[in-house]
Amino acid sequence: VGAVTKQTLFPPLMPAGRPFRVSNASRSSRKGIVASSLQELINKTVEAFLISGIVTLVLEEDGTVVDTEEFFRSLDDNTHFMVLEKGQKWTQ
Repeated sequence: VGAVTKQTLFPPLMPAGRPFRVSNASRSSRKGIVASSLQELINKTVEAFLISGIVTLVLEEDGTVVDTEEFFRSLDDNTHFMVLEKGQKWTQ
């Protein structure tokens, strides 16, 4: 009985990272982050701002919560986000 070997000529491609801007709730710090998914953006944001615990990403312009991958993918490159820690709220 022969063994079957499967060789992948073209490995699955990761979606290309997209550039975004993220600020803290007070807008005193802003960082550029490249991410290909909402979860990756959240992970990199938590690391960049040295945050522990649960965070919420909102659009900086109007406070709209970004909580689904579908919504995240519909946003343009260089969209400005705000990261909110527990108890923080978006302000204009």
